[in-house]
Amino acid sequence: MKPQPDLLRRYLLRPNQPELPEAAVSLPLEWSKLFGRRAPLAVELGFGAGDSLNWWAGRRPEWNFVGIEQPLECILKASSRLQQAGRENVRLIRGDARYLLPELFPPISLHRILMQFPMPWPKERHAKHRVSGIAFAESLAHVLAPDGRFELVTDQDWFAFESQKGLRHCHDLAVGEVEINPERPFRTRYERKWLAEGRSIFRLTATLRTHRRRPSLFQETPMLHQKISTMPSDAAIQALAGRRFKQEEQVAEIKEVFQNPKSYLLRVLTADQSFSQLFFVRLEARQDGSGLLKIEDHPRPYLTSAVRLLLQETAKACEP
Repeated sequence: MKPQPDLLRRYLLRPNQPELPEAAVSLPLEWSKLFGRRAPLAVELGFGAGDSLNWWAGRRPEWNFVGIEQPLECILKASSRLQQAGRENVRLIRGDARYLLPELFPPISLHRILMQFPMPWPKERHAKHRVSGIAFAESLAHVLAPDGRFELVTDQDWFAFESQKGLRHCHDLAVGEVEINPERPFRTRYERKWLAEGRSIFRLTATLRTHRRRPSLFQETPMLHQKISTMPSDAAIQALAGRRFKQEEQVAEIKEVFQNPKSYLLRVLTADQSFSQLFFVRLEARQDGSGLLKIEDHPRPYLTSAVRLLLQETAKACEP
């Protein structure tokens, strides 16, 4: 599906981009300003093609809705569906919901959180990617409103029970029993097909018992550039490709180095735990013979400890 800039401007929010309105400059976001009204706020984590999000927004026009998803194709499909239905109460965000949920939404602000058929990552070596466990439970306890509710729907019984166990480790949540084939007002196309084949669907819900404030992964201190006392040679800059830096749970790597007549562009990857970001850093010479490392605006990363590590260690590697 081809990108449609007008559609994306209408529905897609880029909270870490400089062109956003003032309401989105600082985190967490001021959702009432972004929507232009105060209303109950609901989120769908991993909305796929946007069918359920579109239905939900139409059923509750008095609510504001946010969908978080990673693949661009899903963002495009959902935007098209929302436009065709004339939805004005939905915004979309592209990224990893596990980490964005407690960063973009204020404490005790969400009335509903829905997650349908997430990737269960069945292999043990991929367990860190699962949207379950104590860290996710603490994120829910951070953002759920007193009358808020989290709902997980999955076709994997083991994942439902593992999620139940993980959520119950957080005593700030009241976690229900796993339901088998519950009645639901809207079923996805995949869900209807699965049930028609005689298979089962599992649902787990949780509500807030006590609010828990979770420390932020994102940093407020600006770190968009780093000075280098002397601009390094071309050979030294080219040798940066493949350099990897590690500190506790933060990893940063320079994947590639590109050159143009005026500057160098470094394609870099950072990871805080399993929150990965791929972006570009420009290295350019200044008139006084020094150098400057500067994070490019598009795409601009969320500012984390791993991003800071990348700038600092790259600058050190460039020093004579």
